[in-house]
Amino acid sequence: MMLLLRGDFKGSLRYHAFAPIFLVTILAVLLVAFLPKSITQPVVSKAEQLEGQTKLTVIILIGLFLYWLARLLFMQSAFVQLIRG
Repeated sequence: MMLLLRGDFKGSLRYHAFAPIFLVTILAVLLVAFLPKSITQPVVSKAEQLEGQTKLTVIILIGLFLYWLARLLFMQSAFVQLIRG
């Protein structure tokens, strides 16, 4: 995620394909935590409605699981290199 914050989008995706999703989610949670309720409540309501219609959370979690499974099975050397640093 640090590569993504530095602007290295390609490098970030090389280490973890879900880094942009995690970054957006973390930023959204921080904004909701610090902004006044009058501003965040409509956004939270829309996000809840979107998630209810699309089941986006389930799709992302299944995608994350399949991504890591594929990484472990098909790209073992890249995974070991990532762990070793």
